[in-house]
Amino acid sequence: MAKILNLPLLQATLAEKGLSQTALSEALGLSKAAVSKWFKGKSFPRPQELLKLGKLLGLGFKDLVQSGPAAAEPLVAFRKRAGTVTKDEHTSRAQDMGRLLAPVVTHLPFDNFVAPVRLKDPQLDYDYIQQLVTKVRLELDLDPVKPIDFENLIGKFNELQAVLVPVMWGKKSRHENALHIYLPDSRTTWVFLNLDSELHDFKFWMAHELGHVLSVSLLEGNEIERAEDFADAFAGALLFPERAAAESLDEYSRKKTDATRIQAILRIAKDYLISPFSVYREIQRYCEHHELPFATVKQPSLHAAISQFNKRYQTIREMLFDGDVPSADHYMRISNETFSTPVFKALGDYVKATEVSPSVLSRMLDVPLWDARELKQALA
Repeated sequence: MAKILNLPLLQATLAEKGLSQTALSEALGLSKAAVSKWFKGKSFPRPQELLKLGKLLGLGFKDLVQSGPAAAEPLVAFRKRAGTVTKDEHTSRAQDMGRLLAPVVTHLPFDNFVAPVRLKDPQLDYDYIQQLVTKVRLELDLDPVKPIDFENLIGKFNELQAVLVPVMWGKKSRHENALHIYLPDSRTTWVFLNLDSELHDFKFWMAHELGHVLSVSLLEGNEIERAEDFADAFAGALLFPERAAAESLDEYSRKKTDATRIQAILRIAKDYLISPFSVYREIQRYCEHHELPFATVKQPSLHAAISQFNKRYQTIREMLFDGDVPSADHYMRISNETFSTPVFKALGDYVKATEVSPSVLSRMLDVPLWDARELKQALA
């Protein structure tokens, strides 16, 4: 058994006293980095530091210190924006969000006895992926080739007890457009989805994150690249399964130029409300698996056409809020109605129980402090 700090109590006490980690480090005569490591679970205070900490916050040793296994580190996966590179700072920030979310888990309306279903041994094999998406579609009572809609995906997330966290992270300034955080101790999954995203990309990212939820064993085994490949393959197949690819191949194959092939892809993508690239990639995968000829198109031409295609549609945020900047109340109400997520009810209960500070909310959701202040007021 290891000695660990009672971080939820520490955070609540700091908030109650209006102290930040910086102010705490200054009061203790320590570096910000040293104190930050305590709150990240990376180090434990020395005896003299623990004594000072207790005196400063008015907490006894039994309040400050718990005996038990050290909390497992949050497992994270990013749906990166094109051209970005995941750095240590991104991982560290996401893990910090996970640690702050941990005490919110007790406020979630999940079954305390039955864990969500997960895949035994996720595989990248084409037939395995297709059989899996066929099973998922049957569970959703969907035809094998019918377009999948957002309600289907949201229902599956809820069935698997994954917490959807709609956020407005901006369109261009972020490293990622979706973030997956899994807390091993509570076996809870938090999926952050950026509403400032193109409609068709957003749908793919939702399906991609659903793949991560099902294949969490890959994250647990630190098979990060394999987990990303699996989530991508699952998303493409779920949105545009083998039969759809086979039926579309006939039309695609009859086209004789890049321009007409791209037009065929755009038309199919419009019908399925998915990214044209998903259509193109799944037809290509179908041909590779069945050893059929496939006429590739020049990638710059395809990406230029996809860019123009996306401009015809609003972002998810524009669709939900009519292009306006929503108040915190409006944002939570519409997000609840759209995504059927328990996150805001749980956060509200947590805020009322702990008086958590806006700065902690800001770090927990990775939103600006002024947004966190408004959100806390609305949650309370």
